[in-house]
Amino acid sequence: MAAAVCVSTTASAIGPASDTLDLGGLWRFQLDPMDFGKTPGSELYLSRLPETIILPGTTDTGGKGIKNTAAYVDRLSRKFEYNGPAWYQREVTVPADWAGAALELELERCHWFSTVYVDGRKVAAGERLSTPHRWYLSDALTPGTHTLTICVDNRAPFPMDQWNHGTTEYTQTNWNGIIGDIHLVARRAMHIRDIQLYPDAASRSVDVRVRTTATTDGVLTLGVDDPAGKQVAAKTVTVTPGDSLLTVNIPLGRDARLWDEFDPALYLVTASLRSDAGIDLRSERFGLRSVEQGSHHIRINGIDRHLRGTLDCAVWPLTGYPSTYKSDWLRIMRTIRDYGMNHVRFHSWCPPEAAFDAADELGLYLQVELPMWIKDVGRHPDRRDWFEREMYAILDEYGNHPSFVLYCNGNENEGDFSVLEDLIVKGKAHDPRHLYSASTARTHTPSDQYYVSHVTAKGWITVYEGRPATDWDVNAASSIDVPVIAHETGQRCMYPDFEEMAKYTGVLEPRNMGVFRDRLARSGMLHQAGDFFKATGAHTVLQYKEVNEALLRSDRSGGFQLLGLQDFPGQGSAFVGLLDAFWESKGLVSPEKYRESCAPRVLLAKMPKRVYSSSEPFEASLHIYNFGTSDLRQGHTDWRIEDEAGNRVASGRVSHDRVMRSTVDSLGPIKADLTAVGAPGRYTLHAEEGDIHNSWDIWVYPEADTVESTVFVTDPDEALARLAQGEAVLLVPSDAPGRKTRFASHFWTPIMFNWDPMIVGTLIDDRHPAFGSFPTDMYADWQWTDILDNARALNLTDIGPLTPVIQSIDTYEVNRKLGIAFEAKVGRGRLFVLCVDPDKNIDQRPATRRLLRSVSDYVSGQAFNPAFSLEPHQVKALFAPAAETDGSGTSDAIRQLLNQ
Repeated sequence: MAAAVCVSTTASAIGPASDTLDLGGLWRFQLDPMDFGKTPGSELYLSRLPETIILPGTTDTGGKGIKNTAAYVDRLSRKFEYNGPAWYQREVTVPADWAGAALELELERCHWFSTVYVDGRKVAAGERLSTPHRWYLSDALTPGTHTLTICVDNRAPFPMDQWNHGTTEYTQTNWNGIIGDIHLVARRAMHIRDIQLYPDAASRSVDVRVRTTATTDGVLTLGVDDPAGKQVAAKTVTVTPGDSLLTVNIPLGRDARLWDEFDPALYLVTASLRSDAGIDLRSERFGLRSVEQGSHHIRINGIDRHLRGTLDCAVWPLTGYPSTYKSDWLRIMRTIRDYGMNHVRFHSWCPPEAAFDAADELGLYLQVELPMWIKDVGRHPDRRDWFEREMYAILDEYGNHPSFVLYCNGNENEGDFSVLEDLIVKGKAHDPRHLYSASTARTHTPSDQYYVSHVTAKGWITVYEGRPATDWDVNAASSIDVPVIAHETGQRCMYPDFEEMAKYTGVLEPRNMGVFRDRLARSGMLHQAGDFFKATGAHTVLQYKEVNEALLRSDRSGGFQLLGLQDFPGQGSAFVGLLDAFWESKGLVSPEKYRESCAPRVLLAKMPKRVYSSSEPFEASLHIYNFGTSDLRQGHTDWRIEDEAGNRVASGRVSHDRVMRSTVDSLGPIKADLTAVGAPGRYTLHAEEGDIHNSWDIWVYPEADTVESTVFVTDPDEALARLAQGEAVLLVPSDAPGRKTRFASHFWTPIMFNWDPMIVGTLIDDRHPAFGSFPTDMYADWQWTDILDNARALNLTDIGPLTPVIQSIDTYEVNRKLGIAFEAKVGRGRLFVLCVDPDKNIDQRPATRRLLRSVSDYVSGQAFNPAFSLEPHQVKALFAPAAETDGSGTSDAIRQLLNQ
């Protein structure tokens, strides 16, 4: 049975087919930009509105508002914008057999404030942003035809800042309208108003709390169906006038199934209230689960759970508002599960009911938040009071859902934290079915039951990027008094995929991407757009693998919330997702491959570095992250090292004892001799146990590589003199101007975080003969770390069609052509420029030594024949002192990240 189904027992009572009147469809409409619609003499609720619009929907979907011609670079652009009151109107005919019924009007989600008029008389008003607007209107809606007029006002009545995802223009937009179910429900005069379910996993029982109108004597029957639809328990109690709240405990049997990520078993409670008014039925689903604060982890049903999560920031590029259809949410959440995750944080917003339903069925743990992201907490009492009412509304509306595990007030709030702590103290007292936290980041309060943050008092816990070494963790910083969840991990920016623009067929247009594409074309690099996307995307994939594994290695970490699995089209256009804004794959990594480093069980390797000389032994240790369904039995893990052709270089087996569930444990050390490695290049360590597999790349270069064995000049003037003599010259400038480069891509978005170096990645011409003995991919893999962290990129934008051999990819907002390495004919000579540091700790940098050797061999060989020509004065100009920044803004960057 669906919720709120009424069944008749007499001929004059409401029939089962007519208990709900769907109000979706064509409504009359009018905008009210001057806000005169409620003033005397201009009352729109007394008028017949002149336009039409379809509901459920918004002013955007209806093509109403101000036609927007702007191309915002920091977000998607709405085709139509509107901020203010909008009026919706239609006739409603109440059936004659509804006489005497309790009539409830429900608007599933309004944005934001609603005022309801019936026949020109104000009868109700709503202020909820996160839950339905509902009112009993029996007195106004008597049998017959009435004019129903609703004013929806999307203006904020108090300062809300611009960021929270419940109202921001940066994601779902600050839309005006009514979405989801819009209907009028007829209930018995004596009926069930609400059911709250409090399961107890330990006793395998559920407390059913039923709120009724209880105006006469009645009988309440409660039945519980198991996941297969079989009734497993039932109880009947009498109801007397005044019994508005009844609590009934129902045992489910010792074999009742518990709800969790591995077995999302759902039970159904059906409540039947029989009285002289007839029979009223309601049903609610629930999962038999408990949640509690563990030492370092969230505990579900008494078992530690490590949260592998992503953020949902209310990105809906087709509609500009969140879907209320379960099918849409099942698609999204299945995708999240396919990538090995068990957790979703709804960042500063609360989704509709359909999202909870989908998460219940799939076994995802949700963190739900108020639409709060403010820097002056405590300053506006009316706002504070509204947040409290909104919190209670969220808890009451969605509290039955087993997926609703964590509640948080909002994101990175600042101000008076006693106000935030007061809210969660009240929340815990109101509904203990969840764990509570005052805010993500900034301040850890004594009442927090978990803490999501970048940092604790003991150090940083969020991992934004990997390191060449994998023998580190964040255990020390994670060891505080509550479970710690790493806040917004990753955030590695990549270049946009302009092919995606064709997907935007709804109310939002990617004009930002159009601006970026046009600027790239003006810089003469539009033909490289696809390669920029692929190279930066591949780099993001390798970074997220290491980000995830660092937190899986940390057995005191409570989990992580990746930012993100999905792109974020606002705040400067943050293309950080492995999936696009539509939750669809960008083709960067398959779910199966991603699950090697993000799943309930993951093999891990602790390695001191990635790049080796052939004379060094390879030493590492294998570990396993076991947050699966059971202990891992005593057994063995096989490992091998292979070259790129699949030839085995070394192999072995590590035996291990039983590995307990919910632990990260060592499997044992491994060691391999690399002296037999012939060719320089990439080798891959594979580890396997049963159906669990993971792999890590390493690079091995000859010990004989020395800087002395390469031939290059460091002075541009000397290079020009040699070129004039017709020589082939490798120039490795000792003091190159230009931009300092970096291995890792830019954080989040360079438009919002405008700090050095403004680079989103590196593109390498991997087929170029300069890399004859330095095998590489087109993107910066780990062997490039010390090279790129000790290099500079020259601004080649004005040079013409020259394409760098190693190219730093500039921000998509500016799109300058930046070259770390390039080649050209100069007069009678041939020039190869490589802007890397050949001196700093060079004996500890085998990759740089090998790159220098490979390029030097190329320049001295017959294959060195550049296709592009430069004039000597152009070369000289490239090495003139430039105003490019040097990447020294790190401390300022950290302060900006922390909103300081």
